[in-house]
Amino acid sequence: MKQLKIIVLLFALMTLTACPNLDYKKQFRFSNNSDVDVYIYMGRGLYPDTTIWGEVKVGVPFKQGETRYYSYNYENDLDTLCLFIFDADTFNMYEWEEIKNDYKILQRYDMTYEYIKALKYHITYPPDERMKDIKMFPPHIAE
Repeated sequence: MKQLKIIVLLFALMTLTACPNLDYKKQFRFSNNSDVDVYIYMGRGLYPDTTIWGEVKVGVPFKQGETRYYSYNYENDLDTLCLFIFDADTFNMYEWEEIKNDYKILQRYDMTYEYIKALKYHITYPPDERMKDIKMFPPHIAE
């Protein structure tokens, strides 16, 4: 009986998290248009603090050419979201402390809700021409 309750609970959780209703204040599309697999990670500090936080590295890689929805949360529309992008090989090769301490990132986007909205809730790596005005590190170089 206990196993049945667990199965029902898991099914309910999966159903709720797979809801197709897109809340634009909580999700965006992320496209990996690079030639490497990448991980993305949300900053949780108070901007302009752009340190990488957390005790463990977690996530599922975005394969080359893959687009998926990603959730985020703002306290208000003026908050700045730091989105860290890591090369999957780096992410898998190094310990999390070394990644954080040595700032082993491919790119960091610093975006307000207004920027995400202007991008029509679609963020790409590498940055495309629509993203030229977004604050990022290393800075965007137009090709």
